[in-house]
Amino acid sequence: DGVEVELWGECYNIEETTILDPYWSSTSGQVIPPEIGQLTNLTGLHLIDNELTGEIPSEIGNLMNLLFLELDGNQLTGEIPSEIGNLTNLISLKLSGNTLTGEIPPEIGNLTNLHRLTLNDNQLTGEIPESICSLTNLNWSSSWSNLLWYSQSYIYNNQLCPPYPECFLNQEPFTDDNGNSIWDEGESFEDTNENGYYEEDYVGEQDTSNCEEECSDSIEGDLNYDGIVNVIDVVTLVTCILSDNRCDICFDINYDGEINVVDVVSLIDIILDN
Repeated sequence: DGVEVELWGECYNIEETTILDPYWSSTSGQVIPPEIGQLTNLTGLHLIDNELTGEIPSEIGNLMNLLFLELDGNQLTGEIPSEIGNLTNLISLKLSGNTLTGEIPPEIGNLTNLHRLTLNDNQLTGEIPESICSLTNLNWSSSWSNLLWYSQSYIYNNQLCPPYPECFLNQEPFTDDNGNSIWDEGESFEDTNENGYYEEDYVGEQDTSNCEEECSDSIEGDLNYDGIVNVIDVVTLVTCILSDNRCDICFDINYDGEINVVDVVSLIDIILDN
């Protein structure tokens, strides 16, 4: 019979259980118990849309045979445990559509076998760790795609602060064979830097309104950090807006979470007041 562990009112054989996909009604409103870390032969943990609450237990890092860890579409809170970096065999890690907070643990860079990572639609904060660029098998996208959802990775709709890692700025050479300004994936492009590359920021939409403190050490409006607020800073701001690149959060002069012409007006007011 072997040793068993009880999870959500059901008993599972520790040695024989390799896939865990419980019926959602048994887990609704429940937490992921730390005892789940005893199922060390698990290769698949599928808890999608199971109405789970509470935090992801650190014991999940014991499941080092896992290939699929899918916890998306629940009501999970708290931080992503750093122990998740132990799961180096993972192919798919899906945590989207929860209420996860805190920073993305740098240990996520250990998961070099990942082919899919979804962190979108949470409340993650801080900067994206540079270690995430070690996950070279991921195909990032800045928005959901009905056609490619099964292969894309997402990080949009969080509260992540710039600067963002370089691997989130895609640069793909393009050819406009038909002369219609349509890239080979069906998206229109602009060669804003005139360098022959189609550029897209894969971070997607982020609420950066809580990133203001990063600018506290500099003079308000001194966007080029020369110690003086003048017309050069206005030019710097306008250039960033027109380039359609993601601007430094310190360029959000009026702290409304958006960088646009309103910030130009606010910057001019600062200069005139001085």
